[in-house]
Amino acid sequence: MGNSKSQTGSCVSFSIGLDIGGTKIAGAIFDKYGKEVAQKILPTPADYSALVTTSMQILAELEGKGDKASVGIGVPGPVERGTVAAAVNIPALIGKPIKADLEKALGRSVAMANDADCAALSEAIDGAGKGFANVFGLIMGTGVGGGLVVNGKIVQGANGLTGEFGQLPLPFREASDGPLVDCPCGQKGCINKTISGSGLARLYQSMTGKEADAEKISAAARTKDADALRVLDQFYTTVAKAMITVLHTYDPDVIVVSGGLNQLPGLYDEVPKRWERFAMRKNLVTKFVPAKHGAMSGLRGAAWLGKSTS
Repeated sequence: MGNSKSQTGSCVSFSIGLDIGGTKIAGAIFDKYGKEVAQKILPTPADYSALVTTSMQILAELEGKGDKASVGIGVPGPVERGTVAAAVNIPALIGKPIKADLEKALGRSVAMANDADCAALSEAIDGAGKGFANVFGLIMGTGVGGGLVVNGKIVQGANGLTGEFGQLPLPFREASDGPLVDCPCGQKGCINKTISGSGLARLYQSMTGKEADAEKISAAARTKDADALRVLDQFYTTVAKAMITVLHTYDPDVIVVSGGLNQLPGLYDEVPKRWERFAMRKNLVTKFVPAKHGAMSGLRGAAWLGKSTS
């Protein structure tokens, strides 16, 4: 890791982005115009060697759709000297030389960054954050994380921890924010376990006594289901509290949201309405918007990263 450096540029025709997530490994290959050529998704194995094999399977299949391509990888957690220093949703990845192992198998260099950094980079370059100087990319899905891009450059930080607000405790926590649960990081009540998909499901169960995952809750809310709407009303207040850590720390021009929860109905209207209740000043100008490239933000950003460093 080190200080920020430019992540833009172009020197190859095709670029592959690989996004290693808690439940799936997604890959896509793009042409020189940034158009997707092909995509491949497989479940994330629990075993590290199987994870490397699965990643190589995806890369090999995608490269067969184009030409020899640059490769960029997005991974959860802070990156340190080619390894993932912490990954609460993929324990098998922690401390393993994933970058070196893939480089050895491919026979060429691979770029690697935090998945939220990749998503933020994609949206800052040609997505919902284009034209803004200070872009915070928020991922809300299996886990919660963030990445910061300032003037087109990823801000990684001295320890690779920039944007890792998901491992902070939820501020202004109340019983209505849902059960206080242990986080794999070793702490209790982290934002990562509170505004993630599993956090929404726990909140739904605690408020209704019924079980449903985030996808079902979202679908029910769109049909005006009373329980789902009531739970989301509380959830958006909880998300607003979490955003205070971002607003008070980075004060971004725009927060761009990607991940599995980024299409929850009402998310982008309700959260900004509520965050000023907890902020130290009013009339905040920060935008809160969905990622233009949606679930593809991380993949596109990883591909940008690989192309710029090949």
